[in-house]
Amino acid sequence: MPRRTGYAIGAPCWADCITPDLSGSREFYSALLGWEFVTESPDYQLAVLDGEVIGGFGAAPAGLPPLAAWNVYLATEDADHCCTRVGLLGGRVVMPPVPAGENGRLLLAVDPSGVTVGFWEGARAEGVVLADEPGAICGHELRVPSATRAEDFYGSLFGYRLGPEGEFTLDGVPHARVVESDQGRPCWLPHFGAADPAETVRQAVGLGARLVRPGREQPPVLRDPWGAEFGVVAAG
Repeated sequence: MPRRTGYAIGAPCWADCITPDLSGSREFYSALLGWEFVTESPDYQLAVLDGEVIGGFGAAPAGLPPLAAWNVYLATEDADHCCTRVGLLGGRVVMPPVPAGENGRLLLAVDPSGVTVGFWEGARAEGVVLADEPGAICGHELRVPSATRAEDFYGSLFGYRLGPEGEFTLDGVPHARVVESDQGRPCWLPHFGAADPAETVRQAVGLGARLVRPGREQPPVLRDPWGAEFGVVAAG
């Protein structure tokens, strides 16, 4: 069982789904990926697989459009410094650093490409604990109109470099795939593992999701019934 106990600064370390229908979203992902849920607060829960943490689920605040979204968080050792750097590099901070109980602090921003991205200063080294197996996060994708523009921002912020195959690397280690596309909104996407990705796609569609990228040259991408997008990749 692959467990992660620490993350490089700048690496994706957490993901959560903010949804207008917390109960419905839980039922969808539980049926599709086998997740269970542990309540952290009235409006936030942890997704768990085999007793290990996968990510989080939060209720969307009242007054927002009725759309769900997966948010990906990058590890930072200093949320305040990161917040300042984001602004200097052309990003826009939408929620300055706030405490997340005793677990750490987070901030949310929009990068120069229009991508919503979170940053997490953890009180402990671990974030997502279970990874790289069916039902768990098995990678990330950054979908943007310009890979070069994304490299300029994340490279200046954390040292990311764009590899020849479109991989986003830190110190030579791949952490995400960069996909240039003008289709759909720019975003960070978590990819979830499946023993049989085609069957998982069929199950997701049967549960009310929509296939938005068929996955011929790149992993398939689905949009859940509330609008949150995620990829599916082979694992196991």
